[in-house]
Amino acid sequence: MQINHTIITHADLLAQRHEDYINEFVTRANTELYCILAELLQLHEKLCSSPSKEKLIKKMRQVLKEKYGLKTQANTKTTALVVKYVTRASRKTSHVYGRVLDVAISNGIDSTGLIDFIKASGGIDKIRIAVASKETQKQLKSVENQLQNQLRTQLWSKSGIASVAFANSTHLPHAKDVNFTHMLCTYNHKTKQHEVVGVMYPSSSLENMAMAEYLTMLEVASISDDHTLFYQQCKERGLNMDLMHRWMATNGIANSASARSLMAELVKPIKSMQTASNQAKLKLAA
Repeated sequence: MQINHTIITHADLLAQRHEDYINEFVTRANTELYCILAELLQLHEKLCSSPSKEKLIKKMRQVLKEKYGLKTQANTKTTALVVKYVTRASRKTSHVYGRVLDVAISNGIDSTGLIDFIKASGGIDKIRIAVASKETQKQLKSVENQLQNQLRTQLWSKSGIASVAFANSTHLPHAKDVNFTHMLCTYNHKTKQHEVVGVMYPSSSLENMAMAEYLTMLEVASISDDHTLFYQQCKERGLNMDLMHRWMATNGIANSASARSLMAELVKPIKSMQTASNQAKLKLAA
């Protein structure tokens, strides 16, 4: 019992030391850093409002390059330039601090309110994570849109899986922001044929949903050769395995290999565009 008590006492004392350390060093350091960032923002405000703004920016870039070996681009944000000039820190540090200033400015916060804004946001790291999360979501949305556009192109070029002859010869409703005609069909058990019972008003939002659903089905179909994984994915997405196989057969997707091949065709142009974009960025940075 005495040994246990000693260990607990030691742990309590160590916890108190840690709390004292946080209060004395970390909290005080954060407070000082927030004050520095507020002054950085104030410096940025003065620079942007100065009639000699362009000359000052040129001078700061020159000093950074000649005295500290830090290169900046002509299109470098003013916030990033000010942060780099003051901190002369690593790219990562200046990037994080610059982001804090950018987020504050976009929220209408000036130098007098920056400290309170950082505290209310949970600190610098919380702001950084929130910005990174938004950028990731934006990138994912961009890829999703590109995949949908590639799918539209692919579907346009493939052979039809069925033909429709309308009872009344008429022009179907169409709009510039849609690629396909959206129809409602039923199955006639007497004639054993599908019949079109309605044509939807051309809607881009409806078509986007259809493209997203098609891509989801294609993704699940690509693992249909792995029964365990296929079952898990169908369960998670609320899909019926038998209906998935019927969907594949109806759309001419013979097996998982065919689905993967179709996915690869969709992704290939996007990868090429991303590679070209990255190369262009590298050239610009050079």
